[in-house]
Amino acid sequence: MDELFNEFPVSEDLFEEPVQRLSCSVCARPVAVCVCHLITKGLQVATKVIVLQHPAEQNRQLRTVPLLEASLEKGKCMVLVGKRFKNLEEILSVPTALLFPGKDATNCSEVIPGTYKQLICLDGTWPQARRLYQKNRQLHNIPKVMLNSPRKSVYLIHSQPTAHHLSTLESVARAIQEMEKLDGLEEKLIAPLKEMVRTQFRHGACAHSTQDEAKAIRKQQVKDGEAEKDFTIVVQLDNFDYDAF
Repeated sequence: MDELFNEFPVSEDLFEEPVQRLSCSVCARPVAVCVCHLITKGLQVATKVIVLQHPAEQNRQLRTVPLLEASLEKGKCMVLVGKRFKNLEEILSVPTALLFPGKDATNCSEVIPGTYKQLICLDGTWPQARRLYQKNRQLHNIPKVMLNSPRKSVYLIHSQPTAHHLSTLESVARAIQEMEKLDGLEEKLIAPLKEMVRTQFRHGACAHSTQDEAKAIRKQQVKDGEAEKDFTIVVQLDNFDYDAF
């Protein structure tokens, strides 16, 4: 047996560790597609943003929170990672609002500037965000604010629940712009996100439909007998103009 293996020597290169791409320490993107040149750093806002991030979000390759951290002035964005947060009482000692939709939530555009010193945002998928809210009862006792915007997300490489669900960066950008009446803030904050999406398009990514649209198409396919029982559908937007994005 040993002689047989000797006739077919195995290269040691096969057992080398895979080379990992270097990532930018600021935008968290691979160095080759860094978007830092489009980040407007030191943006001044009155509201401190506190991001409660689900641990699973740390493993996502196309995260938007690093772009938010890199854009706002120092001390205006704090990211806490976990599922339960024991130190919320101290954080909530100043006027704070939770960016979370609901019947008891006030539209951000109706908030009087200066009402809140802090804005809490839950970062993760929508099911993860809901679980973060459920597990941290302290969040139930603070005012909620929400967005009421017809604008669609520019984060087209990620499937959103509906056409008007936004990424964490987009949500915070729009919320602060409306709460503080800061014209132009949103566009400055999402500029690097647009470039990140454009880069993905150039490398072959496609614009995704919303989850609601995917379910509707899936339902129709099943009805028409075109979908198999275990078929997983990946839906893309038709006639999307990548160059105009």
